[in-house]
Amino acid sequence: MNRIEVETKIPFKEKDLTLVRSKVKSIAKFVKKQVKKDDYYTLEYFQYPEKSLRVRDMGKIREVNFKKRISLVNGIHAKKEVQFQISDINGFFDLINDFGFRKWLHKEKTTELYKTKNGVNIELNYVKKLGWFLELEVLCSHKEVENARKKINDVRNALGFTYKDSEARGYTKQLWALNHK
Repeated sequence: MNRIEVETKIPFKEKDLTLVRSKVKSIAKFVKKQVKKDDYYTLEYFQYPEKSLRVRDMGKIREVNFKKRISLVNGIHAKKEVQFQISDINGFFDLINDFGFRKWLHKEKTTELYKTKNGVNIELNYVKKLGWFLELEVLCSHKEVENARKKINDVRNALGFTYKDSEARGYTKQLWALNHK
């Protein structure tokens, strides 16, 4: 599936979790809680890579994801996202290993997913080694990116945050920096 992911991440302290959760519940409906275990693979594993792919463990099925940055405006990213499921994970790993891909990073996050009436996904994420993040996301077509940015900005403001609170670096870049101090 090809789509555009429009999102922002806002770090916050664990002591603020109850307040942030309460604000989220006032504007969005709880959907589910889940643990996401992701392994990242790249051809450039000796440095922070320009390109990588993610394999998310979903039990019997694995989900493969690739993102390409398009833009960053007022703390809100737009990225082209390609995502699909793999039922033969051993065959997939044989293929990417043969092409020279190697695992370079592991990420685990626990997510509470909420959804607003106007289609903004709100996640309260605890990312192992990084802490808590509020993530606001809309998946859309290329022509809907500006509208998605507006929706995210409106939700961010409603929750009491501004673009200055947003973290421009993704989780992988933060984890890589943490591991390469």
